[in-house]
Amino acid sequence: MRFSFFATPITLKKLNSPELPKVLLVGGFNGYWNFGDILMLQGVVRWHRARKESSVVASLHELSRVADPQALRQLPGVLGTEDFVFFSAAPREEADRTARELGLEPVSPLLLQGPAHLHVYGGGYFNARWGDSMLGLIETVLRTWLPVHYVLSGLQVGPEFASRVAAHARQWQPALVGCRDPESTEALVACGIQARLSGDDALEELVRATEEAALSGPLSPVPGRFALHMNLSTYVYTNVGEDPEEQPTPSTRMNEQLQALRARFGESASPVVLNAYIDERPVVEDSVAAMRKTAFPEHFPLADVIDLVGLLFQGRLSQAVEKIRQSEVLVASSYHVTLLGKVAGVPTHLFAFNDYYRQKKAGLAETEGSLEEFLASDWSQSLARGTEYIDAQRALRRAWLEQLTVSLEQPPQDLSWVARASLWMEDLRQELRQAHHQRSEDAQAAQAAARDAEARHQALLAQSEATEARLRELESQRTLWEAEQLELTTLRARLAVRDEEREELFTLREQLAAREQELRAFAEREEELRASYEALLTTEPPLRHRLVDDLNDRIIKAGGPRAHRALKQLMRATVKLGK
Repeated sequence: MRFSFFATPITLKKLNSPELPKVLLVGGFNGYWNFGDILMLQGVVRWHRARKESSVVASLHELSRVADPQALRQLPGVLGTEDFVFFSAAPREEADRTARELGLEPVSPLLLQGPAHLHVYGGGYFNARWGDSMLGLIETVLRTWLPVHYVLSGLQVGPEFASRVAAHARQWQPALVGCRDPESTEALVACGIQARLSGDDALEELVRATEEAALSGPLSPVPGRFALHMNLSTYVYTNVGEDPEEQPTPSTRMNEQLQALRARFGESASPVVLNAYIDERPVVEDSVAAMRKTAFPEHFPLADVIDLVGLLFQGRLSQAVEKIRQSEVLVASSYHVTLLGKVAGVPTHLFAFNDYYRQKKAGLAETEGSLEEFLASDWSQSLARGTEYIDAQRALRRAWLEQLTVSLEQPPQDLSWVARASLWMEDLRQELRQAHHQRSEDAQAAQAAARDAEARHQALLAQSEATEARLRELESQRTLWEAEQLELTTLRARLAVRDEEREELFTLREQLAAREQELRAFAEREEELRASYEALLTTEPPLRHRLVDDLNDRIIKAGGPRAHRALKQLMRATVKLGK
């Protein structure tokens, strides 16, 4: 990986001065505001600036982590040094543009003069997660600056990465290799490296804050009060290579711990929540984020929140120590928060859900028990172990810093740098060979791509011709289709007229059917009347008979029987004449 380096004009002038000895600091803090990383950098800066031989103490800082010139101006007040070297792995043009916007200038290795010391300070980055990228940065600094003295301190080395660190140490021959925990030391010694315990580079800063807090007088723990730090980031819960989707979620695991704390301290407990990370990246979820994503508000609705990083910004870490000392215990997901609790004299418990944190836990001389076991144990024993551990660490640190001082005062070993330069040249040759090989492969790939492009061009030409022929055919079919559409429109109009005539015919047929129905009804009525007439004729005397009989009755009544007989004869005679 290639890096570009930049600095302010003032720092660049110091770096190019042959009279000024320089100390370059590379470690856990690269611009990511983690409580422990800041403390370690503050500690090594303070130690080196106290030595007259360290005229320039410059910390490496990732360029992308500087938001604006205002953030650039805030760094010295927080980290204790005014000199920084900003690095970037971005393409050179992009890095140059970003640097110019911040008022930074490129650092040219050819112009660097004067003796330089490289101090790689502590952190838990030498493992399968972050080790390769950190070694890449460190080795680039070694090649670029060719320091006369190189030392590493406060390291936690994962067992899976020990051989890689050992290979680096054999190539670059650091004067000292210091680890903060026995497991890291043993892993490097097993690989043939003369590593030793150095303790943690943040210890002096924590002791200083504790001593400042002690000036306000002794503080007693408040019954039922505890300090808590939470971290829901994936690297706290899973091992390298494990699928997080197959494991219980961080929120689920933390909720289990919160339930145990609630069961031990009760519903009226008021914890002190310690936030140890300020980072806008969603991958980092410290205490404040955990309070929102877990059942914390349900268990502990009344709590105090302390931003450890914010207190570091203001130089007021001792106030956090005062709050922690009022707690019965401290429970944390952070190595350095746990170390802070031990220095403050509070029984502590570090969550350890994976191998990475189990190594941290062992390095702090904590038992492997769970939170439930810790809460049920005798806290005075935990406190005694913590006090003993801190006393041993303070003695270890004094011995280490004395050794570091002696090492820095030793004259540089020119022969070792000849060997290092030879290795550097061999690395450059290897890079050139790889670059030449890569260019050859790229050229072959480009030629193959060109041939493929030509073949695809010919195929596209043939396809284009076929497409044009098809278009012509489709145009002809379109003309035919339009004519058929016109004919179809005419037929539809004629069909519409036929439909209208059909409807009119249907109406007339309905009217005819109605008339026929009426005629049938009339015929049936006529038949009924005729039948009725015939019936009358059959059952009643003829009308003339009835008229004659009625007339006879009237004559008899009017003229008597004699007149009736005379008239009757007359009628018979008349009837006969009528025949």
